[in-house]
Amino acid sequence: MVGQKKIVLITNNFPYGGASANLMRYFTLALATQNNDIEVIIPTGSYYGNKIDVNESRCGKIESVKYRHLGFIEHPKNYFGKFFDIILGLTLPFFFLLHKTIKNHLDIIIVYNPYMISMISYLITKFILRKKLLVILPEFYEKPKSKFISLSLIKWYRFYISIKYLVRYADKFIVLSSYLQQYLNKRLKTSKEILIMPNLTDPKRFEINGIKPFRPNNITIGYIGNPTKKDGVLDLIKSFSILNTKYPDTHLLIIGDITNGNSIVPDLKKYALETGVNIDCITFTGLQSHMVIPQLLLSCQVLALTRPNGISAEAGFPTKLGEYFSCKKPVLITKVGDIPKYFKNEEQVILAEPENIESMVAGFEKIIKDKKLSEKLSLNGYNWMDENLNYIKQSKRISDFINN
Repeated sequence: MVGQKKIVLITNNFPYGGASANLMRYFTLALATQNNDIEVIIPTGSYYGNKIDVNESRCGKIESVKYRHLGFIEHPKNYFGKFFDIILGLTLPFFFLLHKTIKNHLDIIIVYNPYMISMISYLITKFILRKKLLVILPEFYEKPKSKFISLSLIKWYRFYISIKYLVRYADKFIVLSSYLQQYLNKRLKTSKEILIMPNLTDPKRFEINGIKPFRPNNITIGYIGNPTKKDGVLDLIKSFSILNTKYPDTHLLIIGDITNGNSIVPDLKKYALETGVNIDCITFTGLQSHMVIPQLLLSCQVLALTRPNGISAEAGFPTKLGEYFSCKKPVLITKVGDIPKYFKNEEQVILAEPENIESMVAGFEKIIKDKKLSEKLSLNGYNWMDENLNYIKQSKRISDFINN
């Protein structure tokens, strides 16, 4: 195989710890399979969920992909440490990339989801070192509804200024949705290449035999991810409360929690009680290591994603969907963003109307009552994933785009 490019990827979450880490792990492995020399640098310390999936090694390797923490391995908890971590995150990447350039070990810089100040730093690095800069944009954040200045509002402005005014100066872009592709085309002053890469996954990770049902005498509906309102968990709990009255042998498994801050599981339990559902029919696992995620998902009979309408849903593509399909389980998902462009109802998935509880309940009922439909969805969903999201099969497409 002919040698390709020497690439450095900059991201704050690698190789494990949530959806972004999973996506970037498969992305780098895809490039490596095409003989690219790729290394990942992590500028700031990790703060993913109370040390769950935090790698305590400064340097490591995932197959042929090397990675290293440039500053702190874990994000400090005191204010001085946090400030120092930010400063290191803004300065150390330049010196690392300068060293790579001097040694002639750098062709392309790839940045995942940069914010305002870091994007300025990467643009300065691009122009000084005269290297190609590619930006990966995974989603578009909705502006917080706040009349006063808050931390969430400041974070949103950091994102918004970057995507509206700064990322346009990169050379190429990879996005997860047609919404982001269209947004960039409007912002760019000149035509630039944009690749839509909805997601990547590794189905072999879910090839595990002997997994027992989560509850042997129940039909378990599973969800994994941030269990927040914008991710549709409240709608999922509400629809399940109605479904459970009709089918008492159903169970709901919610895997995950917010990754930074106090757990929201107590609030979710309180909401579930307000719907009138028997709380014993819902299990909240909290954050879990990547090692046990496949077993938990495989123990379910149905998998669900009930995101409501909104810019976040319109602009993103659910990275968990590849994992769902890899489990060969029937999936119910709401018709938001690019989902209706990729899937037909009762072919690969059950499509439910967003924010429509009755539609979700009806969809779950179809899966529960129609075994042949359930088997059809499981097979077709897996085949679609294998053709479109399998990182090995997508590796040449991604590498050709970057190396062109």
